[in-house]
Amino acid sequence: MLTGILLFLCAWFFGTGAYLQGFDKQAQKNFISIILMACIQWMLVRQIMYRFRKLYPDYQWTLKRIILSVSAGGVVGIIVGIVVFDVPSIIAGQKKLTASMFTGHFGPMFFFSALVVGAHEVMYNFFELRRIDKEREELKKAHLQSQLDSLKTQVNPHFLFNSLNTLLSLISVSPARAEAFVLELSSVYRYLLQANEKEMATLEQELKFAHSYFHLLKTRYDEGIELELNVDNKFMNYVLPSLTLQLLLENAVKHNVISSSNPLKISVYTKIQNDTNNVFLIVQNNLQRKTHAVLSNQMGLNNILTKFKLMNREDVLITDSDSCFTVSLPLIKNKTHDGVNNRG
Repeated sequence: MLTGILLFLCAWFFGTGAYLQGFDKQAQKNFISIILMACIQWMLVRQIMYRFRKLYPDYQWTLKRIILSVSAGGVVGIIVGIVVFDVPSIIAGQKKLTASMFTGHFGPMFFFSALVVGAHEVMYNFFELRRIDKEREELKKAHLQSQLDSLKTQVNPHFLFNSLNTLLSLISVSPARAEAFVLELSSVYRYLLQANEKEMATLEQELKFAHSYFHLLKTRYDEGIELELNVDNKFMNYVLPSLTLQLLLENAVKHNVISSSNPLKISVYTKIQNDTNNVFLIVQNNLQRKTHAVLSNQMGLNNILTKFKLMNREDVLITDSDSCFTVSLPLIKNKTHDGVNNRG
C-alpha cells in the first residue's frame, strides 16, 4: 500500500497529471517511464537505507543515517532519472548530455528519496520501539526467573550440606584451611545475593566469583577437579550476564564423574573471532559422563541462552562432542561502567 501511494505521488509530481488527460502515446510512454524510474529508485533507496542502518543502528545516529540515506538516494536517483528519461534520446541522437539534465532531476529525485527514507524511518522506529518494549518485558521476566533460580541455588540443601560437611571435616584437621573455606563460602553467598540486583557483571567480577566458587569445589574434590584460566586482561571490563560462570561450573560438576585418577578439567579462556573481531569467552571441560544419567531440565543453559538472546546476541555456541563439552559466550563491550562496576 505504501509503495503504491509513493509511486502515485511520484508519478503525479513528475508528470503533473498529464498522463490522466487522454493517455495518448506520448503520455503512456511518459507514464511507463515514470513508474519504471520510481520502482528502480524506490528499490535502490531502500538498499542504501538498509546499508546505512547497519552502519548506524543506534538511535543517536538517526539524523546522520537519514541525511546520508537521502543524499545517497538523491544522487543515485539523478543517475536513474537520466538513464530512464534521457539516455534513450541520447542514444537516438535526439539529445546531448548536458548539465541541465542533472539539475533538472536534482529536486524531484531528492524529494522522492526523502519521501521514501522518511516513510521507512517512521515505520522502522515504530516497530523498533514496540520490539524494545516487548524485549524489556521479556528481560524483566527472565530476570525474575533468574532471581528465583539464584535463590534456589542459595538455599540448595545439597550444596549447603556438602559445604558444611566439608567444613566440619577441615576444622579438626586443618583450621587454617577451614578458615579459608569459610571466607570463600561467604564470598560466594555474598555474590549470589548481589547478583539479584543487576543483570550484568564484568568479566573480572565473574572470574573473581568463579575463583571463590571453585575453591569450594577444590576443597571438596581435591585432585579430582582442575581449573585453568587463560583470560586476556584487556577484556576484564567486558560484560556478560551475572552468574554465567557459576551455572557452567555447576553444570560440569553435575554431569561428570570426578575422581583423582580421572580429574575433571575445566578451561576458561578468551578468543577473538577472526572474521568479526568479536570477543568470546570459552568454557570447556572434558567429558566423563556419569554411568547413571543425571536428571536435568537444562534450566541453567536455557537461562544463559535466553539472557543473551534478549541482548540481541544469539551467537552463543554449545558444542557437545565425544571428548569435551564447550560453551562459547560472546563478551559485550562495556560502554559505561555505571551499574556494573559498583558491585562488590
